[in-house]
Amino acid sequence: MTVNIPAEHQKFVQAVIRRGSYQSEDEVIGEALRLLRKREKRIAELRKELQPAVERLERGEGIELDENSLGPFLEKIKAEGDRILAERKQHKK
Repeated sequence: MTVNIPAEHQKFVQAVIRRGSYQSEDEVIGEALRLLRKREKRIAELRKELQPAVERLERGEGIELDENSLGPFLEKIKAEGDRILAERKQHKK
C-alpha cells in the first residue's frame, strides 16, 4: 500500500523520529492507526451506551429544561454525584 502524507504531517512524522519516540515512519503510522482504532472502538462503545437514552428521548420520555429549571436540575445531579463519591470513599476505608 502506498500512502501520500501531506507535507505538514510529514514534518511531524520526521520530528517524532528525530526525538527518538519512534524508529521509522512505519512505526509512527502504525501507532497512529492503533490510536485511531482505539478511538473508533471507544466511539462505538459510547454510541452503544447512549442508545437507550436516545430511544427514551424518541419515545418522549425526556424532560424539558428552561433557564428556570436548569439550575435546580444541575444542582440535583451534582448532589447525587457528591453522594455517590462519598459512598465510594466510605467503602474504600
